[in-house]
Amino acid sequence: MPKEVDHLARRRELADAACRVIARNGLAGTTLAEVAEESGWSIGSIRHYYPNKDELVASALRRVGERVDERIRQQTAGGMTLADLRAAAIELLPLDADRREMALVQLAFLAQAAVVPELADAAEDAARRLQEPLAARIAHAVATGELPAHLDAELEAERLRVLLDGLRLQLVTTPRRAAPSWVLAVLDDHLTALAAALPAGR
Repeated sequence: MPKEVDHLARRRELADAACRVIARNGLAGTTLAEVAEESGWSIGSIRHYYPNKDELVASALRRVGERVDERIRQQTAGGMTLADLRAAAIELLPLDADRREMALVQLAFLAQAAVVPELADAAEDAARRLQEPLAARIAHAVATGELPAHLDAELEAERLRVLLDGLRLQLVTTPRRAAPSWVLAVLDDHLTALAAALPAGR
């Protein structure tokens, strides 16, 4: 009997290899040949799953989202408290090698999306995916009274994501100036202010 191939696992394996190449070389320096060497698969095998570089890059970006989701589930065990919101937010920061790789892939893709309008939808989808676990936990914290009742969960999740985008950029581009302790202090200051927020006009 021929060996059954786990196509989903192979697609993930190739997307992870593409992530490593993109993190090292950027998008411009990423080729199917580089990914083939990184993954140990032939270019023909890669083309079976991803006919061109654009599809492979898009898959790498989706894979980053999957990996972030996996890390958040592991760190929070599905918890929805304010402490779990903080844990989920920290998983979006490049504070170790794995998260740094994911951040580099995201930043490389966003830089390309800024000059290639066709990538705008994928960039928007990536931002939405990163925001969803934040919004869910903010909504839960509002419902349970951990956060003020007047807060708009989607708006606050967007504000928090934008803050995390900036902190991620600082950690990647100016690591000597943006120490992890400083980054976490900025995050904690934001969450403290969020918990103490007064309604508009007060």
